[in-house]
Amino acid sequence: MPNNARDIVLSLLAGGMTKAQIAKEIGYDRTSVSRWINEPDYSGQRVEAAVMARFNRFPCPHLKAEITPIVCNGHATRPCPTSNAREVRHWKACQSCPHKPEVKS
Repeated sequence: MPNNARDIVLSLLAGGMTKAQIAKEIGYDRTSVSRWINEPDYSGQRVEAAVMARFNRFPCPHLKAEITPIVCNGHATRPCPTSNAREVRHWKACQSCPHKPEVKS
């Protein structure tokens, strides 16, 4: 999958998704997504960030699967689980992962 927001959206469109479906997935209206795609001078930094958060994928070294930044953040920034050994191993792996998001204090 591409790692550029515009390329990600174009590949989704080529795969059969509509602009309205993409907009709904990222929490924006279709007009904003359409303007961001079609108008080079449209400042759509927030749309781009939303696309990357929802559709960008990267390999998780622990899960051996591609995940979104949102899923990664959920695993990496949660408190250490105490009742499941598998989840503890996953949490420990996340703490030294290069993809781990920075925690804002």
